[in-house]
Amino acid sequence: MLIRGAAGVAAVLALPRSAWATGGIIPGDDDSTQPGATPPPISTRPLPGNAIRVLLQRGRPSVTLTAAGGFAVFDGTENTTPIFRAGPGQNQTLDVSALAHGSGGVIVEAAGDAPLRVDGRPYRGRLLLFPDGAGLMVVNQLPIDLYVLGVLGREISPKWPAAVLQAHAIISRSYALGRRKDAAHAFDVYATTADQVYGGVNAESAPGNDAVYQTRGQLLWYGNGLASAFFSSCCGGHTESAGALWGKDIPYLGGVSDPYCVGSPHYRWRSYVAEDMLRTRLGTEVASLGEIRTLAPLDLDSSGRAKQIVVQGQDGQRDIEAKMFRDRLGTSVVRSTLIHRMQITASPDQLQPDPAFDDPSPAPVPTPPQRGPLVMIEGAGWGHGVGLCQWGARGFALRGGSAAQILALYFPGTTIVAP
Repeated sequence: MLIRGAAGVAAVLALPRSAWATGGIIPGDDDSTQPGATPPPISTRPLPGNAIRVLLQRGRPSVTLTAAGGFAVFDGTENTTPIFRAGPGQNQTLDVSALAHGSGGVIVEAAGDAPLRVDGRPYRGRLLLFPDGAGLMVVNQLPIDLYVLGVLGREISPKWPAAVLQAHAIISRSYALGRRKDAAHAFDVYATTADQVYGGVNAESAPGNDAVYQTRGQLLWYGNGLASAFFSSCCGGHTESAGALWGKDIPYLGGVSDPYCVGSPHYRWRSYVAEDMLRTRLGTEVASLGEIRTLAPLDLDSSGRAKQIVVQGQDGQRDIEAKMFRDRLGTSVVRSTLIHRMQITASPDQLQPDPAFDDPSPAPVPTPPQRGPLVMIEGAGWGHGVGLCQWGARGFALRGGSAAQILALYFPGTTIVAP
């Protein structure tokens, strides 16, 4: 059935009502979580309530909605009369003109328990539609645990041990609640790697749903608030410290030794980049250096990650921030700043991979370019390395570690609080 309430769009966003209960990592050229440039707080008091607003789309000229039991579109006011209804299974395409009926936006709610479909993709909860330039902004508002159902299947494999899924459910829940905003903002989190990847109902699985159920309401806590619960794919043997990444020390994010991610295909890696591609990607940073002769990681932090990459050219030298270097070349090429060695040669047959770095064997390497000059980069891990290492958590769980023990390893000094 349809449920109505709340006065005004802003109030609707600030005071979400309850909704219905329910029962490998995505490949790509992005980390599972990209920390922002601003240092995170040591702890954050969550706002009241348990709902989250997730940005699904923006700037879209139109969206097509449907629901098995039908749906209704309401103005964001006390008026409980729908602007219009769509019957069971009926497709309805909305564009910005539909928002002219609402007070700055409209609310879409399904009739019955079936999810709403947005351009064919099912989502639980309800939708908030706002004007966004000449198009639409589409926001999915739903209870936090239903949101986490749609995160786990996009951030971690449902085939992994239950303890890993449970630990991830706790940090994903904590991460999202720590980023909730007030009614002045249209949404709380992105559905992408800018926050956590969220796939709605299509991302759900029985193991993931069970992990959310087993940990329902549990949060990672430090002091008087939520811990900053970051994670990445593979730390390469040692997690990164918040101080090294942001210049701000956080007691439970000081970096820890991690022997458990050795089974990751990203534990060791090797990449090749043609020298002309290197020049193109780095642009003005190396334009004045002439022929590039050597590259090397520089200014290593306590985890072994480079803060700078020194580029030596025929006509000079330039130190480039390691994070910039990684972003420019692509995070699937330079998978982390935990760089072991870099070599530039005139031809592929002159490359000399380090045999010691092949224990354990690195991930399958791409075929090097057939002509030079080219660069070979050897490194470890994938991602920024702060907080939980997903592959390390898997390895620890396979050795009998519980969800609580996993979180204690990666976030020492934190506690798990329950409702």
